[in-house]
Amino acid sequence: MDIPRGKPVINALVDNKCHQIEHLLLSHPDEDHIGGAARLLADPDVSIANFWCNPSAIQDTETYLDLVEQAALREDQRMTRYRSNLNVGAREDLNFERVGIEVLHPDMRLAGVGQASRSHKRGEVPSNRMSAVLRVSLAGTPAVLLAADIDDKGFESIVSRGVDLRAPVLVFPHHGGSAKGGDDRAFARRVCEQVQPEFVVFSLGRHKYKNPLPEVLAGVRDAVPSARIACTQVSRHCHSRLATIEPAAHLSPTWPSAGKAKGDSCAGTIVVRAKSGGEISYDPTQDQHTQFLIERLDTPRCLNRVV
Repeated sequence: MDIPRGKPVINALVDNKCHQIEHLLLSHPDEDHIGGAARLLADPDVSIANFWCNPSAIQDTETYLDLVEQAALREDQRMTRYRSNLNVGAREDLNFERVGIEVLHPDMRLAGVGQASRSHKRGEVPSNRMSAVLRVSLAGTPAVLLAADIDDKGFESIVSRGVDLRAPVLVFPHHGGSAKGGDDRAFARRVCEQVQPEFVVFSLGRHKYKNPLPEVLAGVRDAVPSARIACTQVSRHCHSRLATIEPAAHLSPTWPSAGKAKGDSCAGTIVVRAKSGGEISYDPTQDQHTQFLIERLDTPRCLNRVV
């Protein structure tokens, strides 16, 4: 789900000799979520059975328009089925083998309007509010909630419908940044109360924003004080001098991390597996990651209770 700029996803596929994708899903058409998707769709060595991305009448970046063109070309050539209905109506269409994918948002009311400007009769619907929120199950057991960039109003829309959001792993919305609704600590607390995760992941790039916000971390600790927390890259709140960080042994050897070459990676790529009996396991393990935090970072905030 989602492909950032550059070639980290393509490199990961090549390194793992993966040439076939059943479902490629893009949560919403913001640049940081679709930047590398057109390149992947244009790759002749990768077979993509289904491409999912909700349309946007007001998104006119070159990145998005190029993506639409590449997806349409593959549809014209009968190479890929272009699916523009990544909403709760998708249901079982996304399930395959041991993997189940539930689309929890947007619902049909929001999907029927789509992204809209302030002049719309029902008010503005920004791209973040249209973010597809997915829950992935492995062998019938809920495993990961992917919250994309869902904002506070979009999240409350999910909760108001009584949707079950529980999952052991939460990829926190908006990279741990502000939900734009005012109280970021309350938003983080509300999200974690609904999901009840045992592991909270912040997928972030180190250089543009100073995420995760301290207020967000505080809200996570309020709701799930015993949950493990990890960032894919080193937050600037935790360490300021990347030159002092050497490549770490705990990073996945098979799934490359976008920041590894520059010393940016913290937990790096996190692999979630279903074990027999429904237990969920993670790599890197908590012990491996904790050792890295203690030995390499100045102020690893995920190890301390935030007040």
